[in-house]
Amino acid sequence: MKRPFQNLLYLYILAGLSLTIFLVHCGLKALTVTVPAQAQVDERVTFVMHSGAEPRIEEPGTYTTQLLAGIMVPKSWNAREQAVLTYTSPKGNGTLRMIPDSEIEPVSGVSWHQAAKNMFGIGPNLVDDFEWIIYRSTQSYTFSNNEDIDFDVQVACHVGSENMLVRLGFYVGSSIENLRPEDTDYKKFAFSDVFEVTGGEGDLIDFVNPQLGTIQPVRSLDNDIITLVFNGGVMNTALDGLNEVYLHAYAFDGEDQLIGEVVERNDKTKMSSIGGRQFRIDIWPRGLFSVEKGKQIARLEYYFTDADGTKTVGYGNTEEPFRYTFRCD
Repeated sequence: MKRPFQNLLYLYILAGLSLTIFLVHCGLKALTVTVPAQAQVDERVTFVMHSGAEPRIEEPGTYTTQLLAGIMVPKSWNAREQAVLTYTSPKGNGTLRMIPDSEIEPVSGVSWHQAAKNMFGIGPNLVDDFEWIIYRSTQSYTFSNNEDIDFDVQVACHVGSENMLVRLGFYVGSSIENLRPEDTDYKKFAFSDVFEVTGGEGDLIDFVNPQLGTIQPVRSLDNDIITLVFNGGVMNTALDGLNEVYLHAYAFDGEDQLIGEVVERNDKTKMSSIGGRQFRIDIWPRGLFSVEKGKQIARLEYYFTDADGTKTVGYGNTEEPFRYTFRCD
């Protein structure tokens, strides 16, 4: 006669386990974002995050927390100094303040901003010159069971002075849940479609599309070590199938005067194969171009060539050179 009782006990345990799993798997609604297709340089633009809360709490308990929200934007926007985040919801409207760098995210042991970057990365962008910035509401809110709401977070931010193509990152979360790696219920993030900033001077910074030629870091001065990469896997070029690729480059000052060039093909300009039809070379610009003391390189123009210089690849697989402007801001 014990077996029916044991079976009933197992059913109660399974029911309780199912209820616990159900409670744990309810939290925030999926995050969507509204981002315009483009903006002019230095324009103040508003981006909007849309989410909501779906509290499933065993009564008579309640759930009290603060709203977290985060943005991933190019460092050049200086968003830490000028972005403003506000929110609207049925439980009230308010402001979010940036979490201090000195405050440690409890799970990761690093700042909230670094923890977010470690967790979310740079999404579909191909070049990293981004920062995650995490904000927290100044008010706490208490939820009861089934008190479902929708809320919006508005981000007002100047987009900087550089032409660019970029996909921005967004995050919403609950302060008492922290950034637990295993959590998918109280941690929602998304990346925007391509956002374009136009109307500025200088090169287009394309974070999104694969490039035949790139330089890292995105920002540097002529006295820094920089890395140039030729990615022949992006498209067919005149250099397909070659085992040796060389750098062919020119240096210009701030008055657009040529102050140096390297056109010889030797060990100094030979690039190293890194697989996948890609080649790289690390250079110290001032040393490579033998720039005199008192002069400064403002920008580079460069090509990739074969061993005898008869086959050349330029920007977009054309005869136009790749261009790189030195800047550190």
